[in-house]
Amino acid sequence: MLILVLCMAAIVTLYVLNPSEHQLMPKCPLKLLTGLSCPGCGFQRALHAVLHGHIVQAVRFNYWLVFALPYLLLLIIEKWMLRGKWQLWAERWLESSAIIYTYVITFFVWFVVRNIYDI
Repeated sequence: MLILVLCMAAIVTLYVLNPSEHQLMPKCPLKLLTGLSCPGCGFQRALHAVLHGHIVQAVRFNYWLVFALPYLLLLIIEKWMLRGKWQLWAERWLESSAIIYTYVITFFVWFVVRNIYDI
């Protein structure tokens, strides 16, 4: 229950405050220390844009989220909403080696690509 309350508080905060304009919003430690953009950089701005219905703008903040967010949502559904044989089926598929390797590889490829091309 506490996790749900914290998530809702974070969503409300991101809806009200634009991360690009407020110092209150946390900054990426990797970007602050090295100047490199991590694969998650832009997530706060993207979520703010999504919450305001600006999907295209959200994608421009972080292209990798088009891949990562649906996978994350499926994992949340699998862990918290499914039960029985459906949960086992989803777990076998979502947590298979092939899916996890694909996720990790795209994570690092996006890290390299976004810093080479300054995306």
